[in-house]
Formats: sequence, C-alpha cells, structure tokens
Amino acid sequence: MKNSFSIFNGVCKTLILTIMAMILTPFSSLSQTNFFNGGTDVTLYSSAILYVDGHLVNNIGAIHNQGDVYITGDWTNNEALGCLDPTVGTVILNGASQTIMGTQTTTFNNLNLQGSGTKTLDINTVVGGNTGVLSLNFNPLDLNSNTCIITNPAATAITRTTGYIISETDAIAGYGRVQWNIGNTANNYVYPFGTLSGNYIPFLYNVTAAGTETVAGNISVATYPTSVNASPNNRPLPAGVTDLNDASGNESAEICADRFWNVDANNYSSNPVATITFTYRDTEWNPISGSTNTIIEDSLLAWMWNGTQWQNPTLGTNNSAANTVTVTNINYSAPWTLKTKEAATEACGDFTVPNAFSPNGDGHNDQFILNGWNKCISSFALYIFDRWGEKVFESKNPAKIWDGTYRGKTLDPAVFVYYIDLELNTGEKLMKKGNISLIR
Repeated sequence: MKNSFSIFNGVCKTLILTIMAMILTPFSSLSQTNFFNGGTDVTLYSSAILYVDGHLVNNIGAIHNQGDVYITGDWTNNEALGCLDPTVGTVILNGASQTIMGTQTTTFNNLNLQGSGTKTLDINTVVGGNTGVLSLNFNPLDLNSNTCIITNPAATAITRTTGYIISETDAIAGYGRVQWNIGNTANNYVYPFGTLSGNYIPFLYNVTAAGTETVAGNISVATYPTSVNASPNNRPLPAGVTDLNDASGNESAEICADRFWNVDANNYSSNPVATITFTYRDTEWNPISGSTNTIIEDSLLAWMWNGTQWQNPTLGTNNSAANTVTVTNINYSAPWTLKTKEAATEACGDFTVPNAFSPNGDGHNDQFILNGWNKCISSFALYIFDRWGEKVFESKNPAKIWDGTYRGKTLDPAVFVYYIDLELNTGEKLMKKGNISLIR
C-alpha cells in the first residue's frame, strides 16, 4: 500500500522540503536528486507550493498537483500510471538548462518555462489538459526529435514573449514535432518555431473551415533546415519523398530554399481547411550563406509533395519583406518546401546568317536581318565592310536591319564582308564572319 503526503499551502515551504527529504527520499537516492518519490502519493492542494532546488524524480506514485511545483533541475518520471493529474496545477521549470525525461511520458496541465537556458525534451511530452497552457516566456524549448502534444484546442494554448520551439531535426534523426489537438475548432494557430541560432520562424495554421475529427483530431508540424553544402543541396529529404525533381525530371535543389516543413492532419474524417504561412530565413535561399541556390526571392512559392511527386504549379503569395509564403485552401497532409520560378527557357537558334538579300522594293528579301538573334544574347556587335575595307554598316542590336544603303545612298550590287562578335547569357563568346551578296 502506498503512503500519502499532503501539502495544503506554501507558508511553511522550508519545513515542507525538510519533511519530504526524510519521508520521500531513500538513503540510496541518486546524487543531486533533491526530490525522489519511490512510492508515496503526494497531494498539493490549491495555492500550495512545492519548491525543489534541484532534480525531481518520480519513480513510483503520483504527485497530485493542484498548486505550483517549482523545480530548478531536471524533471524525470518513471511512473507508468502517470505522475500528475492532467487537468490541474502548474509546473514551473525555474532553473538554467533543464530536461524533461524518464521512461514514461509526463502529462502537464500548465507547463511554465522560466529561469534561463534551453529546456529540452528527452521523451514525448503532453501539455495543456483542457484549458492549460505551455508558457515559453523567454526560453527556447528544444524538441530534440521528440513530440510535444498540446491538448488544449484553444489558439492561446501556447504563449511566448521571445521564447520559441526548436524542431530542426530531419527525418533521419527523427522529427521534432508539435502536435496540436485542435479538434473541430476554427482558430488561427501559431506554431512558434525558432532556429538553433535563435531566429523566430513561426508556422501559421489559420483554420478557415473546421474539420470533423474521429478522435483527438490534430495538426502535427515539423520543420528543419537542409544542407547548403551538399551536392545536390536540400538534403536529407523528408520521409517518403524520393526526389526533388520538377515535372521534366530535372533536379530542382538549386531553385529550392534550404528548408522543409512536414504537415500532417491526423484523425479526421474530413480534414480542416486552412490558410498556411511558412516563414523562412534569408540564409536559406541566398547563396551568400554558401548555398548553390540560384533563387529570385520574390518568386519563392510553396511546393508540395503529393505522395508520389512534387505537385505543380507552385502555390501561394510571397512577402519577401516578412520572409513568408502564404497558401490558401489547404486540407491535406504533405511535406512542403519553397521553390522559385524556373527561368524561361529560350531557344537560341543556330545563329544563321543569310548569304544574300535584294533591296529592290519588291517586298521579298528586301532587308538584311538576323532573325531570332535577340534571344539568349547579352552583348552583340555587327560590322559590314565593302571590298575596299570601308565600313558601310554597324549595329549593336541584332534586330536592327540593313537596307543596302550607305550614308543615305543606295549601294550597287556587290559582295560585302560581315563580322559578328556576340556573348551569350551563359558567358559563352562567339565570332562569325562571312560574305553577304547585295542583289538588285
């Protein structure tokens, strides 16, 4: 039979901790563990405060918390039947870097991150009860390839000042996910993701038409950056994605931002319809960061994997000032990335030059013109000389015509020599020369 111990208020806080050290902590307790529960049910009634200056380990038994538990060290739970009552009380992580761990998931009602340093999950963790809140305040919460499940369907179930949630692990390492059990509600949900370096990159899921859940309908989101140095870059790919090819089978890494989002709607007979906003960083598209990307930022739009291939066309509206792309009327699960528009492919032609023309006014071949030469060219120069070496025509525009005159006078039939220097958009330089016959 388990022992029980009750705390009614926080007035005698020092005495309470002394008593618990005697009753709840066996002589074989772990070093640095200031609260070790090896089989006692502890009850904190409303307004009671339990302050643990160090680590808390709940090995067997429960902490029925209707008040506040402050802890400056790590939180460990190994009780299979659950450590806390899931819909009451608050746990405050009030130390420096702290970890939530153990062999069993802890279900918190309110989880409040205070103190300093990053708080880290070493196990899937549940927060929110029916009305409880995950309060990030100023702190990062590192998911560390685990899932944080938010059970309160309200849009206010996660709050922050400057704090953020670090997802950032890929499918190979294991996604770090925020699973929000939004159920059949229609709200604007902000998943407050941030990068390892502290940049805020929120993911917005604005439900415009509520879904129909079967049980615990939820939207689960993970995001991670990809390597800018791999060849090709944008690797590793999300789970289930086999390539990053466009509709023609061409690798698209160089025109995709270096980040993926994995968005899943679970436990719905009819998925919610939402407007989704993706936030990216400049270093995830700009080659200054070392990427091989060739991206025009204003044309970055959302690109979705449809289960077998990337779905075209790309979707959404880009706001480069805010570093966001927004898509509307989304009601499916999918991995996403951001992709710029492909450069229009121009047929450069074979740059042929006519060998004769007849400027006699009959409407047939009256002009010397280089048809189609204005495509793919970054610079151009044409020179035409008569047989004595005098220049009779010059142009820096391939679309400009020669009508067979020189200084306003009609030239007699003759053979002329042309020279053409040009540079393609690719940087390739070409030179052509030959003869052109003027026929009357």
